[in-house]
Amino acid sequence: MKNPRLKTAFLFLFLAAAVICSFVFGTQRLSLHDILFNKESFSSTIFFNIRLPRTILCIEAGALLASCGSVFQQYFRNPLADPGIMGLSSGATLFAVIFYSATFPFISKLVPMGTVVTVTIGAVLGALFAGFIVTTLSAAISRMSTVSLLLCGSCLGTLYSAVTSILLSAHSNDIGTMYLWMLGSFNGKGWNEVILVTVLGTVAQIMLHNCTHKLDLLACGEETAYSLGVDVKKLRTQVIIAGSLGTAAAVCAGGTIGFIGIICPHIARKIFGVKSRTLWFTSLFTGAVLLCFSDILGRLVIAPAELPVGTITAILGVPFFISLLAGGKHGSL
Repeated sequence: MKNPRLKTAFLFLFLAAAVICSFVFGTQRLSLHDILFNKESFSSTIFFNIRLPRTILCIEAGALLASCGSVFQQYFRNPLADPGIMGLSSGATLFAVIFYSATFPFISKLVPMGTVVTVTIGAVLGALFAGFIVTTLSAAISRMSTVSLLLCGSCLGTLYSAVTSILLSAHSNDIGTMYLWMLGSFNGKGWNEVILVTVLGTVAQIMLHNCTHKLDLLACGEETAYSLGVDVKKLRTQVIIAGSLGTAAAVCAGGTIGFIGIICPHIARKIFGVKSRTLWFTSLFTGAVLLCFSDILGRLVIAPAELPVGTITAILGVPFFISLLAGGKHGSL
């Protein structure tokens, strides 16, 4: 299939199928007639208050993680670059847990602790903090080499997860809810989360989109990019901030979800090519499709119970990650 428009049409069809399946499958069977014509029915309540916002959040989180992964891979010229591997997801989760469970008088005067707003603030600060730390540490160790960046991100991500576990153990009242959220889950999310994630995610996607043209120039080499007017250090800051905001929005939507940022850009690159703007756009939709189907699978495997979506993406992602390492493609794109 060489026609790019036909490929894009199939991608939209897959997304539409994922959305429809997300609406249909669940522990409760819904009546289409009640959804359309009886707004106070049980089916209508379930659809509009649970499944619709859940599906929107799932699509947004997948799109954000995949688009962040595509931009990271393009900038760092490494196919393993990903918000999870770089420690951004774990950093966002850590600060979200801190803001959810701890007491900060200067924040609690503005908004009640444990709300969607404070969790979002924590996730954004945590992702930005993690991005700053990993890039600073990597630059200090070996002048920002991609290998040192990924190794530092992996180590720091493990540290953030350990601290998060300690905090959850200290706040046993919240451990069940937050632990499930850490594994990746869209369960129990509503329209408040949709609004915040949509606003934050839109800002992140605009920033990521604005980086794509410069990334194509950077692919020709730093000296060439400089000669064409690209400030590489400024671009790095833009990429880290945009990726951190996108990761924070994804964490607010569904917790810590791994490997979407690795798998989807590779699928999009294989099908649609390596041009940065095209890769960003197609990764966005590929991520939405993959995460939506992963969430559906998590609902069905042990129904009526539910598997965290993060476990599904891990099962898919680990073999993919190992295959990249075995193929010797971890050095550059």
